[in-house]
Amino acid sequence: MTRKLGISSFFLKLIAIITMTIDHIGFLLELLADGELEILQLSEIFRGIGRLSMPLFIFMVVEGMIHSKNVNRYFLRLGIIASIISITYMVLEYSSLRSHVVGLLRSGNTFLDLLVVAFAIWAIKQKDNRKKLFILLPIALSLTSFFVKGNEMAISSSIETIHWFPCFITMRYDWYSLLLGLLFYFSYLFADQYIKFMQERTSMDKEMWMMNGSYRTLVNIVSAFTLFIGTLVYYLSYYMWPEGSFINDKAASMQLLAFISGAFILLYNGKRGYNAKWFQYGAYLYYPLHIVILVVIYIVINGGI
Repeated sequence: MTRKLGISSFFLKLIAIITMTIDHIGFLLELLADGELEILQLSEIFRGIGRLSMPLFIFMVVEGMIHSKNVNRYFLRLGIIASIISITYMVLEYSSLRSHVVGLLRSGNTFLDLLVVAFAIWAIKQKDNRKKLFILLPIALSLTSFFVKGNEMAISSSIETIHWFPCFITMRYDWYSLLLGLLFYFSYLFADQYIKFMQERTSMDKEMWMMNGSYRTLVNIVSAFTLFIGTLVYYLSYYMWPEGSFINDKAASMQLLAFISGAFILLYNGKRGYNAKWFQYGAYLYYPLHIVILVVIYIVINGGI
């Protein structure tokens, strides 16, 4: 099972950031297309490339929750950025700009997905069984977010909203991101159990598996497999709903491209790589900053406020 792996967490984050940016540019093009077929086709290509980003971000959050020296600080950073984005969405929701950015508001807060996954893993890791019940909170939020956003799209194509569950507390990928986060985490648990099983039959303990890279390889293989399973479940869930319901079959089909991100996970070497402070904090701040830039570009091109 030993083989050379070559992608650090730095490169995984970089790939996720680049593909996310391409996705959001595609979303901007879709809003500005005004029926232009060539622009819509280009937008679809960009959005397809963007399907690779979310699984990589979720994978890195799981890595952070498992390996971070200070989980509370890591969790706090996610919470701060998620709060900044939610507050921005709340301001936009009740401002004169709302009609310009309703598509963005309805799409949800991606950092809230990351925060929910981190919280779910924290709950699972608790030794106190009563604290483990906190896992019900992210499950409830992800399912509620899913149904609320779907029903908003179903009841109206305008800018109506469901006020009891406002846009600034909705997730971007809802139960799908939570499912992937849990599957990635359980990939580690499976790897640990497999090593215990093999240890009874060979002389290799976990430390030896770690030293020769076999443990990392095993986790990567299981993670890539669970990514396939989780994404397939998300796609097949479309067929659970009546034709014409709020589930978008095109979006579900496009999400199958997330399989490709499994190739990068397979190449992950478990090392941090380049980790300068500017990149650490820049990676967190990049999301809200580039969203603001794209929103400004859209408003300017679309005729101003």
